[in-house]
Amino acid sequence: MELSPIPSAIQSGLNGVQKAQRGLAESAQNIASLNTNTNNTGLSAAETGLNGNATQQNPSSVLTTEAVNLVVNEHLAKANINVIKTADEVLGTLIDTKA
Repeated sequence: MELSPIPSAIQSGLNGVQKAQRGLAESAQNIASLNTNTNNTGLSAAETGLNGNATQQNPSSVLTTEAVNLVVNEHLAKANINVIKTADEVLGTLIDTKA
């Protein structure tokens, strides 16, 4: 019996959770730095134009975008946690069946 898809599914779920965590941290940092005076370094992709130059954005627009990103990353994390749980259940069922 081949079990290689199960660890692969678990790893994919973990990678997705880590990606969501990075997205949450980035959005939180962008929200926290809204009221700080920066020299346009460390801007996220949402704050740079097509040519890579810094663009001026309305702070409420940035806040809205980042709030949406927080919710998207929350759902991404939850979905990937469900992938991990499902893979764990399948693995448990396979072990029970094999025993």
